[in-house]
Amino acid sequence: MTPREHHPRWSIAAAPPPSSRPPLFPPALVPLLRERIHEGPLMNMRDDVLDQLLTVVFFAGLETNEGERHPIRVVFLGEHAPDIILADGERGDIGTYRWKQMRFESPRPFTVPELVKLSLVTTDEKMYCAVHLSGDTLAIAGLAREGLHLGDDVHFKILTSRPGRLTIRSGRERVLEYDRGALVSYGEHVVFSAGPVRDALQASADACGISCNHTEYLDAVRALIREMAGHGRGGILIVHNEDHPFVPPTAPYRMMLDGSVASMLGIAKLIDRSDHVPATTERRRSFGSMLRGAFLAEAERRIEEIGAMTAIDGATVLNRALSVVAFGLVLPVVHDVKVYGAASDDAFTLSPVDFGSRGTRHRAAATYASQHPGSAVFVASADGDVSCMLRPGPRQRTMMFRLGPRDAV
Repeated sequence: MTPREHHPRWSIAAAPPPSSRPPLFPPALVPLLRERIHEGPLMNMRDDVLDQLLTVVFFAGLETNEGERHPIRVVFLGEHAPDIILADGERGDIGTYRWKQMRFESPRPFTVPELVKLSLVTTDEKMYCAVHLSGDTLAIAGLAREGLHLGDDVHFKILTSRPGRLTIRSGRERVLEYDRGALVSYGEHVVFSAGPVRDALQASADACGISCNHTEYLDAVRALIREMAGHGRGGILIVHNEDHPFVPPTAPYRMMLDGSVASMLGIAKLIDRSDHVPATTERRRSFGSMLRGAFLAEAERRIEEIGAMTAIDGATVLNRALSVVAFGLVLPVVHDVKVYGAASDDAFTLSPVDFGSRGTRHRAAATYASQHPGSAVFVASADGDVSCMLRPGPRQRTMMFRLGPRDAV
């Protein structure tokens, strides 16, 4: 069972307004984190040490260095972590590493001033302070560069993107997010675990005719959504259910279809299967491992590139193989389109959506979803909330699922 299968299936409407709950402080996050973590180096850490880990990072995020504030990035690697941590446990090679450490000769103390000073080095989103545990003492052992993070990762990242905000991730998976005294809940596990959205994406994965399995395909879509939500500008990401979805000739950024994310993952999967066949030479086996790593790394880069495209005003359209058809596409808006909000992943409970408090972006996404049954339309607001608009079939209603409600729990 993977870590994401342990996440609770909460309802969108279950959380009361933030004002009805008292503020939380970082030490209160320890038992909540324990509930959500079921493997990895944090499992063996004492509560008071885990409290220290979260609290020091939190307060470092409030400080400035020479008048400038930079994000604090920490990865906890446990005890006796190797310099190269492979993406697939014991398998693979340096081309598919999950983490690569650059150690200090002598560990530095795990303190607020040290993290603030090193934030100048970890401005790159792939660079982190590598924190180790020696007995019951935390120390900064060096720097660590993140490699491939498709799929699960048992090593946890603690980040402060702005003062008062604390995010804990495992790979791309958001385990816990805390913002100014409240815990932020996300429904992405619910929407992708079952129901119409998952069914629509699985149908697209099957129809593209590539040997990328459902789990890898869904993980790639989830990664794309997180890239869109992460840049802070909002956007629209369309996963169309056709190979060649229509794009008006007037669209400014139409793309030539090239290697898709699904095809890269599919080729890597085929190479992975061939590794289980006895190779004639060790060199041939090593070459296959390196080639697999190259395709996974390219899929990772392509996901990040597509995420950057979603920052342009307009929609980014992908075909069912997750290849970019166009970005910056201005979508038509029908003001009287009817959309029904789903209170859970199964869409058994629906209620009309009032777009009075939403902008043109959500109306445009709803219009496109209504006019293109079977295509999943993800829309992110500037503050990171993400919704999915989907009309499963021509005779069915257009529904909205909220993937990122900013409700305190």
